[in-house]
Amino acid sequence: MPEPTIRTFGLFRLNLNRYLLTMDNILKFWQRFKQHHSDSQSPSETDKIQILKTQLETAIRNGIFFDFEKEKVSPRQSKFGGRPALPPKWEWPHYTNEYGKRIALTFLLQLNCEELAPYDTDNLLPHEGMFYLFYDLINQPWRNSKGVKLLYTPIPVSELITADFPDRLADAHRLYEMGLKFSNRPTVPHWDDYLSLFGDNDNTYTDWELIEQHLSNWGYPHIESAGRVLGYASLIQNGIAEACESRARGEKQDSYSIESAREWTLLLQLNCVEEQEVDIPFGDCGSLYFYIRQSDLKRRDFSQIQFELQCY
Repeated sequence: MPEPTIRTFGLFRLNLNRYLLTMDNILKFWQRFKQHHSDSQSPSETDKIQILKTQLETAIRNGIFFDFEKEKVSPRQSKFGGRPALPPKWEWPHYTNEYGKRIALTFLLQLNCEELAPYDTDNLLPHEGMFYLFYDLINQPWRNSKGVKLLYTPIPVSELITADFPDRLADAHRLYEMGLKFSNRPTVPHWDDYLSLFGDNDNTYTDWELIEQHLSNWGYPHIESAGRVLGYASLIQNGIAEACESRARGEKQDSYSIESAREWTLLLQLNCVEEQEVDIPFGDCGSLYFYIRQSDLKRRDFSQIQFELQCY
């Protein structure tokens, strides 16, 4: 005679010997079932929208957005292209590729921390010194590489000196100079970051498709900009935080969790440049992303930054 089976919820036939369900597992499954499938327990559409709006508000982060300003640019201000204002003892960043060729990196960006300070409402950044972004525009690395450098100096900007272009840097990589203008706005997580924050909790209602329909009405429209500092990234592909944690731990997945990956936060995003004077697609309409652990940012330790390029 066949062994008896358990008929549960009218839709699922679970074989007790096959699945070895304990009472705790059954209870957990029943709670999830009621939460997501029972019409009598599900919130109304209006309630769902309010739940999701309130939920999203708990995750808001201040983002500092920047756009290009094509006016006269001073040497030590925040800017794209031109010649950077470096500490006196710094050399222009180079690296040696796998073929033994020494390559001068293209200067993309400098960010004056004194100029960022008024927009840093959470006081996360240093408020003196300068950030610099140099990149190998020839090979355009996609992940952590010697061909990309995001650097920081705490030296007061008044002591920085405009660097000369290195001889080996091609004229095409001596980029047109543009100033930066800043604004700050609240940012919400992209879909993958949202699921990382809320999607693994059985007791939390999640519905990104519904959220996406209401973002503009809630005051979080999509913002077109040249880039951003802090806040959440505007992702093109999958989330980056978990990839950062995986790479930082030597790609050993058992050594980290979603919770530990949440420690990574966006430091800088630079989008493809589509100006009359300079056109840099970063792959195919791509963006450069730089992430840092929140604890490292608090300590002003910028030595473990993780980099990724995403494009369409």
